[in-house]
Amino acid sequence: MRGALERPIGHGKLRDLVRRGMRVALLVSDITRPCPSHKILPHVIDELNGAGVGDVDMTIFFANGMHRKQTAEDMNKLIGPGILGRKVVNHDSKDKANLEYVGRTRRGTDVSINKRALDCDFKIGIANVDIHYFAGYSGGGKSLLPGVSSFDTIQQNHSMMTLPRAEPGVVEGNPVRDDIEEGARIAGMDYILNVVLNEDKGIVQAVAGDFKAHRAAVKTNDLMYKVPIDRRADIVIASAGGFPKDINLYKSQKALDNALYAVKDGGTIILLAECPEGLGDETFEEWIMEASCPDDIIERLREGFALGGHKAFAIARLAKRARIVAVSGPGLRRMISEDLGGKGLLESASSIEEALRAALDAHGSDASIILMPYAGSTLPSPRGAN
Repeated sequence: MRGALERPIGHGKLRDLVRRGMRVALLVSDITRPCPSHKILPHVIDELNGAGVGDVDMTIFFANGMHRKQTAEDMNKLIGPGILGRKVVNHDSKDKANLEYVGRTRRGTDVSINKRALDCDFKIGIANVDIHYFAGYSGGGKSLLPGVSSFDTIQQNHSMMTLPRAEPGVVEGNPVRDDIEEGARIAGMDYILNVVLNEDKGIVQAVAGDFKAHRAAVKTNDLMYKVPIDRRADIVIASAGGFPKDINLYKSQKALDNALYAVKDGGTIILLAECPEGLGDETFEEWIMEASCPDDIIERLREGFALGGHKAFAIARLAKRARIVAVSGPGLRRMISEDLGGKGLLESASSIEEALRAALDAHGSDASIILMPYAGSTLPSPRGAN
């Protein structure tokens, strides 16, 4: 991280961009991301202090986007007790009194962000770069949009998920990513420090600077997590990758989306995800529960985009291509068994063995199988025919 700050990409050094008396916003990820902010922040704070920016002029923003606010326990895990004593803002995308409009993107997204972040003279996004199922990748401008943006801003941006090239692993020409970065520029995002993580959530690369730095991290991420496969398989066993990627089904959906690139049409995806928080979002749960089949959800989104509903749409779209069997904790398993049976969205199994036996019964004992132990981060790239 010290090396990244010494050799920024597309920008001058952080210490040369700030000065004494500046108010600095540090935008950090919420508990649903594996970003080790507690390891990154001390280096950024030291750099700011060295340039004359006092601790009193720094504010840490939990860039929650549309996710829930962070608990005291979450905050402690994310940034550590030594940093938690500083000024902290727990962003709420629906708190209209604390949001301010700053402009409109060329694609029509009205950008409103947290007023306290807007009032800061310098904004730094701190995040990890990971494959994202319609923004291409996490990181970069996402610390601001959706990180500290309004619910309406996020909804307008995410509604582009159905457009061409809004796909995992696609950054150039991706309409969602383009809109994110334009919105971040309009709102005055000044600097990023992004990291690439290995499967143990250890930092293997750090980059700093502007959005060119994000692209450098994307290249490293691709070398690690874009995996060529000769052909799609009958059965894909996909682990979300452990906490926090399996904190709920809402988050675990990303593993399903990546697994889709490895499974044959009509195949089976076995999802391994604990999901201690169950489904994880009220609107997502509402759309799932009120549907009688995948087409109900797909048609509902076509009639009107809704955040939360977009995740239900992603699962419904996938369920029309492959059978999904979830091996999860007791809470979600019970919910699937009691409330989702017969909808054609998700099935449940009590163990990997049970799920695999059923899949082999369906596809034959010689069925091809692909294992994805980190499906939330890994994007299969098929080389052969389906």
